[in-house]
Amino acid sequence: MSAVRSKTVQSVDRAVALLRAIADTDADQSLADLALRCGLERPTAWRLLWTLESNGLVDKVEPSHYRLATGWQGLSRRHAEDSLARLAHPVLEQLALEHQVTASLVLVRRFGLEYVDQVDSPLFSSPRWDGALSLHASSPGKAVLAMLPDAEWRAMVGITLESLTDTTITDLEELAAELVTVRHQGYATCQGEDVTYSNGASAAIVVDGRPLAAIDLWGPDRRVPSARLDGLGTAAVAAADRVTGLIRLV
Repeated sequence: MSAVRSKTVQSVDRAVALLRAIADTDADQSLADLALRCGLERPTAWRLLWTLESNGLVDKVEPSHYRLATGWQGLSRRHAEDSLARLAHPVLEQLALEHQVTASLVLVRRFGLEYVDQVDSPLFSSPRWDGALSLHASSPGKAVLAMLPDAEWRAMVGITLESLTDTTITDLEELAAELVTVRHQGYATCQGEDVTYSNGASAAIVVDGRPLAAIDLWGPDRRVPSARLDGLGTAAVAAADRVTGLIRLV
């Protein structure tokens, strides 16, 4: 055993030990506990955990606590994203046709959200959203935030909420109250909060207790008036559940 061990890279051995220690329990692990269990000095453990986090293998969920990144997403991000997009695309096609809306898949990134697939209604085409998506002023953003612990979503949005339109929520406690409603009903809505001409409803795709992505049903307010949002929200929840079921089969 010693001969085999001598041929390994010590830093890799230590990183693997940390990953195994985190995987041994469902609870979030503190830096101090992980260092003690793996026989490491705290600065060494911190550097290794920072490297693992930077490579998407662990998530820092609160000050000095860690958990494994969500399943296969953390181990092969590009492959996971491509696989998820392929699984979700037929669902988006059905939603766009059945509800006459634009149906989109939104992926959760480290510090935000990004549209990765979009299927337009046969009746109209929506512009392709380029770049990051607002967390506090979009229905996908609120759907994802509602699935996170309070301290985590507050850290993600920061202490100042940018006003994008006249209807954007800019008060943290008002946003917190809306997220309670989102959590209860399973979907979030947006009425001209990120751009004035667009409304939508979204539901998060949750795997192992963490939001991985969101289904967003949206369109111009003349096509998607406020009266349609609850119905679209219910459809988004069903679609998100369907995609989650497909992920578990992979």
